[in-house]
Amino acid sequence: MIRAIDIHNHLRERGDWVDWERTTDTFKAGDPHKPVRTVAVAWKPTWDALKEAHRRGADLFVGHESICVNAVNGSPEPEVLFALASEKPKFEWLERSGLTVYRCHDVWDRFPEIGIRWAWQKGLELGGEIAVDRYPYLVTQVAPLPLGEFARHVLEQIAPLGQNGVLVTGDLERPISRVATGTGAIDDPLQMFELGADVAIVVDDYYRHVREGAHVRELGFATITVNHGVAEEWGVRNLAAYLGQAFPTLEVFHIEQRCPYVIVGD
Repeated sequence: MIRAIDIHNHLRERGDWVDWERTTDTFKAGDPHKPVRTVAVAWKPTWDALKEAHRRGADLFVGHESICVNAVNGSPEPEVLFALASEKPKFEWLERSGLTVYRCHDVWDRFPEIGIRWAWQKGLELGGEIAVDRYPYLVTQVAPLPLGEFARHVLEQIAPLGQNGVLVTGDLERPISRVATGTGAIDDPLQMFELGADVAIVVDDYYRHVREGAHVRELGFATITVNHGVAEEWGVRNLAAYLGQAFPTLEVFHIEQRCPYVIVGD
């Protein structure tokens, strides 16, 4: 019999880069000791994803992001403590349904080769060699091409995830050859610039055009902004596959979550 806590312990044994006393990678709702036969994996435990998981018979929901708006990163506590009044019905439903929710964030961001950082860089099919490997960043040396052409390449890779456009700052005709990628929302374009990149792919959460964005433009540094969830979806798919391999007696399925918006232009 596999219990939910067994999955946590498995990840804890492998994630020696995580401070397990100060991590958000804990159970956020439900019983950690319940027997598990079916596991749903998704980027974020939204209402829709949780209900789909329950409908498909999941005992455990493994999500990468938080349930709540005001959840505190690094907090091991159940997220009901941070719930807005408008979020309380979700937790009441979780209690009635018996679905247990586990957050797998810090360990999977940095998991070698298949975690969020590597899945993002590989999924973009940059076709070059890693020039800098300094967590949370990778800088990939690519064949020189104009920024605008490279931005279209990025869009081609992520369009199947529902993103229909990207935001680009910089001279579209300027050649680029060193591409910085981050790990989810851990994107500081100034640090990426200091690592020798000439373009950074950043995500829409936490990248401030009014601050970092304005300054990197002054430095002549280019950025391409994509959706946070899109940048992590490939890594979450890998998480589902990994858990299925690590626990072959379990049924593990992935719930796809696409870009939540569309870009409307002329």
